[in-house]
Amino acid sequence: MQKISQTHKLLSIHILCHIALIPAFMYGELWLFLMSFIWWQFIACTSISSGYHRYVSHQSFKTGNWYIWYLQFMALFANPGPVLTWAATHRMHHRYSDTEKDPHSPVIKGFWKVYTHMWGNDVIIEKKMLKGLLDNRSIRFFYKWYFHILFAVAGVMLIIDPLLLLFGLCVPIVFAFHGYGLVNLIPHTENGNPKNSWVANILTAGEGWHKNHHEDSRNWRIGKTLWQWDPGAWFIKIIKR
Repeated sequence: MQKISQTHKLLSIHILCHIALIPAFMYGELWLFLMSFIWWQFIACTSISSGYHRYVSHQSFKTGNWYIWYLQFMALFANPGPVLTWAATHRMHHRYSDTEKDPHSPVIKGFWKVYTHMWGNDVIIEKKMLKGLLDNRSIRFFYKWYFHILFAVAGVMLIIDPLLLLFGLCVPIVFAFHGYGLVNLIPHTENGNPKNSWVANILTAGEGWHKNHHEDSRNWRIGKTLWQWDPGAWFIKIIKR
């Protein structure tokens, strides 16, 4: 067993980014918010949905070694925490979905805990959930230096332009917080049967088809029909071997 404990650091950053919305609304313009949302969709599509989720957590496709470095660096702009943390807790969610051992089940944990502790819950992780993760050098590197790299990136953005920090980092982190909070909440019903959610899907670039995913978690395609928006699958189709 191994305890993964980074929740409070992650939540502190999320809180600071929500506070940063005040100067963002004071000094920003509508087009900056629109560009920030597009930037967030790109991050979600190419690094979190395709990378953290389908590539690392479920190992549903193979690609070049460059991708593991790319997805972890790009994910910094959404602050999900190290992929080691994210993938381990997500595997726990699938194995023990909506039971006492599920790290983020709204059915068991309740609304507030799931919504605010969506990434990096302080839980005891079974070693088998870390299979293939601790052996990867880049995953160990980002787990150790994640917050150092994040603060360095934030510092560089601040020096270049405070608005770049606000709309290139803080606002996307806010979008991510609520997008994945909704994925954890809306698709899980009281009877324990997952469902698909258009609302969660829009904010997470294709992660809202939760029922589809739970029925076939190793499939890199989550959207099962042409009308089910799944840009992560389009990206994977381009990079997979």
